[in-house]
Amino acid sequence: MSKVRFGTAGWDYPDWNGPVFPKPRPKDFDPLRYLAGYFDTIEINSTFYRPAAAAVARKWAERVAERDDFRFTAKLWRRFTHERGTAWSKDEVKAVRAGMDVLQKAGRLGALLMQFPWSFKSDDTGQEWLRDLFRVFERYPLVLEVRHSSWAEPAVLEWLASSGVGLVNIDQPQFKRSIKPGQLVTGPVGYVRLHGRN
Repeated sequence: MSKVRFGTAGWDYPDWNGPVFPKPRPKDFDPLRYLAGYFDTIEINSTFYRPAAAAVARKWAERVAERDDFRFTAKLWRRFTHERGTAWSKDEVKAVRAGMDVLQKAGRLGALLMQFPWSFKSDDTGQEWLRDLFRVFERYPLVLEVRHSSWAEPAVLEWLASSGVGLVNIDQPQFKRSIKPGQLVTGPVGYVRLHGRN
């Protein structure tokens, strides 16, 4: 039976004090633990900027220990999605796996989110880059966020489905050749992300 989860992108923003979190925050207030009382998934934004150390990932899992059904989505480090001028190294893959393996072993990894910019298009180079990514991170549940409409072609969607990679359905501002909002499921994890309009 399928499970539908709702959550936020990140868990600690100053402008959430008052509207979301108590203001003032009580002593020893933990925003992650607090939100886990209301949501059953949260995206980890910090892993986009740098890989999570194993010790950090272990602490995240501990902070949501009271919620058996809670899962994280971790954004893949931008080295693999936005810095594509050179091939990545084994050490860079190892750095990502250090934190992801901890979350997966703890049963807390719902998905590894590969979030690409609009400039990443479905061509031979882009598809080869993804094939390599799917291979090195195949041990995790993978979801792919692409923003260019070239990725919405039936052959590409069939390829994602055969690879077991979920396409992220995004509600984003529409520009020329932006991928349109949809409700496609191409892998074990279906995913919808709501982008702001400001």
